[in-house]
Amino acid sequence: MICPNCGSNISDGRKRCERCGMDLSLYRKIIYASNQYYNNGLAKAKVRDLSGAITALRNSLELNKLNTNARNLLGLVYFEMGETVAALSEWVISKHLQPEDNNAEEYISRVQSNPTKLEYQNQAIKRYNTALNYAKRKSDDLAVIQLKKVISLNPHFIRAYQLLSLLYMKSGENDKAERMLAKAAKIDVSNNTTLRYRKELEVPAALKDSDNNSEATNSTTSSIMPVSSYKEDKPNIMAFVNLVVGVIIGIAVTAFLIIPSIDKKHNMNDNLNYIDYSSGLAIQEEKDKTIKDLQQKNTDLQDQVNKLQKEVDSFATPEDSNAIYNPLFEAVDRYMTEMTKTNVKDRDYTGIAEILATIDEDKYESETSIALLKRLQQEVYPTAAQIHYDLGHNLYSSAKYEESLAEFAKSMTYDPTNVNPVYFTARAYHRLKDYDNAALYYNRVLSDYPGSRRERNAKDFLAQVQSAVE
Repeated sequence: MICPNCGSNISDGRKRCERCGMDLSLYRKIIYASNQYYNNGLAKAKVRDLSGAITALRNSLELNKLNTNARNLLGLVYFEMGETVAALSEWVISKHLQPEDNNAEEYISRVQSNPTKLEYQNQAIKRYNTALNYAKRKSDDLAVIQLKKVISLNPHFIRAYQLLSLLYMKSGENDKAERMLAKAAKIDVSNNTTLRYRKELEVPAALKDSDNNSEATNSTTSSIMPVSSYKEDKPNIMAFVNLVVGVIIGIAVTAFLIIPSIDKKHNMNDNLNYIDYSSGLAIQEEKDKTIKDLQQKNTDLQDQVNKLQKEVDSFATPEDSNAIYNPLFEAVDRYMTEMTKTNVKDRDYTGIAEILATIDEDKYESETSIALLKRLQQEVYPTAAQIHYDLGHNLYSSAKYEESLAEFAKSMTYDPTNVNPVYFTARAYHRLKDYDNAALYYNRVLSDYPGSRRERNAKDFLAQVQSAVE
């Protein structure tokens, strides 16, 4: 044990510090309680009670912030729930408080050793925030699309499952909401938000009881009440009399009101049939004149069309005009096809990037085409650059230096801002004893990427190359 006052080492049996004389009885109780909370959190984490584990581990750290085991376990719990940023924060704090003999360093290196997976998790967080904004603006359909992408990028992101289930509940799709909550419950069995949402999906017990009681009451009542006997109605003579009187009144109304109206309408139609023949002849002549004018205009327009068609036919169209845009159309088609794949790892970003690299932007005159090309490059190039860099680094680690150079070159083409492919290109040439090219790329690291984490190593290796040349 370490004295909190003077920092000296103390044996476990001592109640006072031998150096400063501080009473350690209360301090021992605090350390013991912190360890108890840690053991409780560990037990809950083993049975996937992650929310309970977080509460216990936070209590442990409140009592003893130097409890490295509790902080590292809290980071692991956060990481299992898809909270990568929170997990890394806990491990960085742990590494700062205990630089030596700390498992947090291994956890951080494991996360950072796979840049592609780290980028997927980063994209998942960004898309979740976007979906949350869509949901706040009541754009539920867009929010659902973003959340599905979040889950495909990070299947352990509990908050994404909860928000997606909430949107499904809002739209009345309770079956889908229940499936999302079931997946969230497999990750964290005691999450309060998940349990509350699942409770909302259940049919209230009181409602079930009332339904059952009403059915029981109906069945009981029906069994007790006797069935009424059928009684034959007696004939009513007054109903027949009323019917006869009504028919007589209807005939009278027809004779005095309806028939004179019909005769008047017939007379009016006969009067309208008398048309002034002279006025009709004038109208016909006017129609003939209008037809002749239209025919003349039609002839003039046809002559203009024929003249313009001759000019169009005489214009020579370059044979390769379609070929300029074909690569762009092919890239768009490939991109749309690949985006339909649910698994991101199955998408062929490198193939799309190769097509885009063959396009000469200067030949495009349309601003729309240029904008589309830029948009595709922004979507495809970063991922393709990272894939080629990972392939090149694996080849470099396997001592296949010449093969790694081709992958590094593609990575530099697609992402000129990344210093890593430039640095390892220099290292590959250095391993191949091609000191001229090695010095060229070491100098490029120093000139184009000042302040990067590769700068110091590039200076040291550049000095070695220069001394070898001399």
